[in-house]
Amino acid sequence: MSGPRIGVVGLGRFGDIHSRIWNEMPQAELVAVCSRDADRARAVAEAHGAPKWYTDYEDMARDPDIDAIDICNELARHTEVGLAALSEGKHVLCEILHALTLEETSQLMASAQEHHAHYMVGFIERFDVRRALAKQKIDAGELGSLVSMYVRRNVWRGFLDVPRDQPYPLILQPGILSIDQLLWLGGSRVREVYARTRSLSNPAKADAWWIMLTFENGLVGVIEQSWFMPDIRLLWCDVHFEAVGTQATYQFHEPNDSNWLWTPEVTRHSDFYLLSELHGRATGALANQLAYFAEHIAAGQTPAIGTLAEAYEALRVGLAITESAACGRAIQL
Repeated sequence: MSGPRIGVVGLGRFGDIHSRIWNEMPQAELVAVCSRDADRARAVAEAHGAPKWYTDYEDMARDPDIDAIDICNELARHTEVGLAALSEGKHVLCEILHALTLEETSQLMASAQEHHAHYMVGFIERFDVRRALAKQKIDAGELGSLVSMYVRRNVWRGFLDVPRDQPYPLILQPGILSIDQLLWLGGSRVREVYARTRSLSNPAKADAWWIMLTFENGLVGVIEQSWFMPDIRLLWCDVHFEAVGTQATYQFHEPNDSNWLWTPEVTRHSDFYLLSELHGRATGALANQLAYFAEHIAAGQTPAIGTLAEAYEALRVGLAITESAACGRAIQL
């Protein structure tokens, strides 16, 4: 096996999916999984062919048979797991949100540099074919000068009950993906943010967000994000993206009309974005992301997508958005 040897920390839904993809991937080898629940760790290891399992991520980080750690556990512990892995010279792939503060992000940057380790943040939307095509066309000038961009992500309300996400503003977890998407495609720094929210399910937590970002190059970006899609739905989210340029407009919508399943009870649309099946193997944006990480680690190269510098900027904008929502005015960056 010429690819990196992987250990996965955190075995909830995403950790289980990551473990499955690593096991199927020819570019890497799944060596170990880790969960504080020993029964869960053992079960996932057996299901996905990992020869080792751990209940302590520090023990996993010290394992000489592991080259890289894939962090999928709860957000509050992402930084401590990342620092433990980096201190042992392990490369790191971390699910969003990578850290809660800019100070933690700076610590991760310094540790990665000190220990000559590569760190990649899982900005999965950059590995979606439609978004990558938008980036290609924008960079090639096919749209002309960008005028505005709009991102809608209205999500199934059941996600409001996910314990791991409840303590954090929804615009940061998982909304940091929408922020990163605009920063990545916009090609400019944000100079001003303005946000409005509503709190309908829980008075203490905003569950509907509207945000305007003004970039240094004059581009305007708008984010709409809410959590009110009903239980009976076509897909887990209603997504729309639009980039308006002086010469062309690029847009896509999900769910679209490419695939439907009609039953007596409900109409469904398959998920071709996050994870789908192709001849019995996982495919989609998540598999693309993990393969990209593995290939760069195998080549001894720092992944150019999802750098800590990019994550720092996305978090900086995200924190300004939460500040704007709290004080009711625009925030200058």
